[in-house]
Amino acid sequence: MSFGIILATHAHIGEALLEGAEMLAGKQTRVRALSLTENKSAEEFEAEFSEVYSELDEAYDHVVALCDIYGGTPFNVISRAMLRGAEMVAFTGVNLPVLIDLVFSADLTPDEVREHVLATNAEALKEVKVQLAEEEDEDDLDL
Repeated sequence: MSFGIILATHAHIGEALLEGAEMLAGKQTRVRALSLTENKSAEEFEAEFSEVYSELDEAYDHVVALCDIYGGTPFNVISRAMLRGAEMVAFTGVNLPVLIDLVFSADLTPDEVREHVLATNAEALKEVKVQLAEEEDEDDLDL
């Protein structure tokens, strides 16, 4: 069961995330990044989202939409699309680990997507703790 992915974000965050994922996984034909920029109205962004959703919905078994901020315009566009009947699994708070997991998990069902995203996100944010060795020679530091 294959799925398409829409990254709906402010500025060019989605494009940067896609570029990062493609560094690891190669070119991604089933992922589209949509950017809400200062020179694009909310209506234009919504029309672009609808067009991309229709394209991916036709090409894949289901669609996953990821946006950046809860309550922001991309979130609202996704929510309105779902209220109008667009069937998709959607999450807010997109990050690179979640996108990479989805890119490498192309054949998940919608329920499996939900499980993967929640599990990956729970593990994605970790505090970096570094402890220096108690040796005198600072040239031997390995991180």
